[in-house]
Amino acid sequence: MLLNSNSVARINTAEWQPYINAKGDPLGSAAELIQLLFSQDNTEVIWQYQNFELAYNQVKKNQKLAAYPYFKTPLREAEVLFSDPIFNVTSHIYYSRQFNEDIQLADLKRFRIGKVTDYSYGTEIDKIVADAKDINSEKQALIELLNNEIDYLPMTESVMNNLLIETFPEQMLLVKPLSAVKGNASLHLIASKTAEGEALKAQLNRLICHVKELDSLQTNPLKLPNKLDVASLTAAEGYPVILGQSQIEGSPDYFTLPQGTKVLVIKWSSKIQAPSKSDRLYKNMMDLSKVVVLNGPHVGKELYIRNMYIELQ
Repeated sequence: MLLNSNSVARINTAEWQPYINAKGDPLGSAAELIQLLFSQDNTEVIWQYQNFELAYNQVKKNQKLAAYPYFKTPLREAEVLFSDPIFNVTSHIYYSRQFNEDIQLADLKRFRIGKVTDYSYGTEIDKIVADAKDINSEKQALIELLNNEIDYLPMTESVMNNLLIETFPEQMLLVKPLSAVKGNASLHLIASKTAEGEALKAQLNRLICHVKELDSLQTNPLKLPNKLDVASLTAAEGYPVILGQSQIEGSPDYFTLPQGTKVLVIKWSSKIQAPSKSDRLYKNMMDLSKVVVLNGPHVGKELYIRNMYIELQ
């Protein structure tokens, strides 16, 4: 028997970071949002973790009351009830620029496309990847992309960014979205086509309507951090002492920096950034880039360092 009242809402879900965190961890942004919505009625949300396919099938068969979050598709609308939109996400089709490139949408069908089994990415992207290879999980799908076992992969932007940040930080700059494809879609709670499901849907829609103007109840996409140019200072042949200077013009102060000092490059010199018409690169090596010192006796100082001393990590 399906049970629901104003005091309890039983919802099935699955880990989908950063929106739904693992069981026992602090709530993800989407789980926190649904709890805030129901808190208006003093309704406690009780979560049960399954995988999304099982949760959907049990709601469809009226064996469970509700599950969350799901994209709305015409097929699903015929099988379960959908709440009003709760939050919106952007999805892309990604590639590894180590093996592939940004291509036109019309060319995509010539390549190996993967997708997570029974996942939806919104109506438009679902049409594009309808015949894609099924893969068990998002993490495994990304591994196949990085291993060149598939060429292109649809994924929700924040989910992809979370995977790259938490699991594959060294490959962060290799994975890029196709510029020609961008899907925006809403996420919903689904409920069984029963009287209890209709009541839960009506309750949630009423609560959503009450807070539509509150910016604090919007989920923001997770962005990738800018990749920082962290470097170690290494003595060069013929120049065993590493010197940093306080300024380029005038009369700078000079600082002796121990070998191995960590720095963050905040402005590369023009001779490093621009191409040269000559292979005589002595001036490039001697040109000065601006850094901030991260450790050692001069930590926190902004100094100019000759390029020949800078070794990126």
